[in-house]
Amino acid sequence: MLVTACTAGTAGGGSPAKNSGNAGGTDAAGGDSSKVLTFFPCCSWNTTWSFNPYNVNQLGIQNDFITMRLAIAKAPSLTEFVPQLADKWAVENGKLNVHLRDDAKWQDGTPVTSKDLHDTAILNGLRGDGFWNDITGVDIVDDKTVAFTLKEGQPESLAKLDILNAIRPYPSSVYGQLVTDELKQDVIKYFRTLQQNPEQATKLAEARRMGDAFKNLAALKVDKLIGNGPFRLENITTKEAKLVKWDGFWDADQIKFAGIRYLNGSNQTVYPQLFSGNVHLSNVYMPPPILNRWKTTPNSNTALSLGFGFAIVFNSNQKPLDSKAVRQALAYVIPRQQISEAAYGTDDAAGGTWKEVSTGISPTLEELYLKPEQIEQLNKYPVDAAKATELLQGEGFTKKGDQWMKPDGKPFTITFTANAETSDIVTSFNSAAKALTAFGIKSEVNATSGAQQDADQHNGDFQAGMAFVGGSNPLGMYNFLLGPGYNFTRQGNYAGKRGIGFGPKKNVPGLGEVDVASTIDRQVRTVEPGEEMNKQVWNWAQLVNEEVPYIWYATKVYQFPFSTKDFTNWPPLGENNTSELWDIISADMTGGLSLAMQQGYITPKP
Repeated sequence: MLVTACTAGTAGGGSPAKNSGNAGGTDAAGGDSSKVLTFFPCCSWNTTWSFNPYNVNQLGIQNDFITMRLAIAKAPSLTEFVPQLADKWAVENGKLNVHLRDDAKWQDGTPVTSKDLHDTAILNGLRGDGFWNDITGVDIVDDKTVAFTLKEGQPESLAKLDILNAIRPYPSSVYGQLVTDELKQDVIKYFRTLQQNPEQATKLAEARRMGDAFKNLAALKVDKLIGNGPFRLENITTKEAKLVKWDGFWDADQIKFAGIRYLNGSNQTVYPQLFSGNVHLSNVYMPPPILNRWKTTPNSNTALSLGFGFAIVFNSNQKPLDSKAVRQALAYVIPRQQISEAAYGTDDAAGGTWKEVSTGISPTLEELYLKPEQIEQLNKYPVDAAKATELLQGEGFTKKGDQWMKPDGKPFTITFTANAETSDIVTSFNSAAKALTAFGIKSEVNATSGAQQDADQHNGDFQAGMAFVGGSNPLGMYNFLLGPGYNFTRQGNYAGKRGIGFGPKKNVPGLGEVDVASTIDRQVRTVEPGEEMNKQVWNWAQLVNEEVPYIWYATKVYQFPFSTKDFTNWPPLGENNTSELWDIISADMTGGLSLAMQQGYITPKP
């Protein structure tokens, strides 16, 4: 079985997926297909990589095939999980006690213990992992149990989501050397202060020591990848990584493959392999002509899983995009339906569909968390050159011939930044640039490597960029771009960088003048589904609609073409060509596929 194309978002595991078009060789089909599984990592296989998951060049090598997380969320649920490395958990006396499987082992033969989980939790705090906003401490209870002390008033369901679905324990034998009692106390004090006073937390001596410790952690040279999942790394080069089935995995008998290989390539390489049957599963983007051909290919099937959003995100820290009126003017000029259909056409299964979104969250979540009359109050930003002209002139812009001039007398130009491998996004951005240029704002698209695009946007070195907005939690959708992952990052590889530079303080309807990044990040950790969540979603919907930090232009349909030519027992398809397991796969590619294999799905034909 070959799994092709790009599947990860730009900010870590579980993030919304994107079709980019990675591809690879045909050796799986040429030999015994039950012995080799070829998988393509996302999104940039550079000339440098690291086994160290805390290094910026780790490139997703640590994943659910090699190193398991505690549990996987059942998308789109926020409260249900499938056990993985942890087999049970419970909240008692204000602590979430997580018990690890007794039969879980590292691939060097040693047992997975509570020290592995404990040390990983401490080190994850150095890069600012979100679960530390939910807790005030972490301690070892016994050899297999770790207790996470919940912050007072912290909703249990959200703490479980952050801890179980996000933490992937690493071996203490490798990383534990950096965990000291002093470092643990620094992490605890920093996050306790952060929960009460974000500005004060950044000034602490503990924060500076944590930053220094993270630099040492990220620079740690790891010579061997020791996982605990169904596959182990056998060999790796700058072009591919070869994984083989590990018989020490607790459900090894369920896994029908002996190996797994990672490669990288382009859409144009995938398509012929898909049609010839050499590729049996993909999430490669299929534009209308390719989709139509696939529908007539023997043994072809397509799962259409949960959607998410593609958005144009603006650098609100760079003039003149720091002006709300200018961002609004751009929203009136960019023809969102046109640029969506330029990439996806109008077929509902063509990878993306035009749906009017003015809230900043998906149409599905709009229906769940907002009232129709609320949505109707929001500005739809229809294409309106006159309105855009009025807004620009109000900010001191003038038009000289066919070119808009900024108040300083220089031409107003815009560059869109995109990952060159995301051909659908490049197509959409080219359409947007053409519309802006016709209006008088000369625009172009900088299609660069995924690593460069990601770094530029995190560092704040861009004007208009690409973004993915997804997940099951509406506040989480807002947090993905407005929170500290992409906006005024405080910890990790991009600590101190502005990202999209929105804020840091804004007047949020219903909340007043608040620090945007820390407030939305805190709400994701503290607001459970219900009346309060509905209220907060409406507050942020109004802010995004008025301030336009990003524009939602396409609602993605996650395409999974798969073939029954050589493999059977695929996860079942139900109503709307999806199912619970396909939805998990769409929300979390490697986690979902690993889970499907653990459950005995995807078996070679005799």
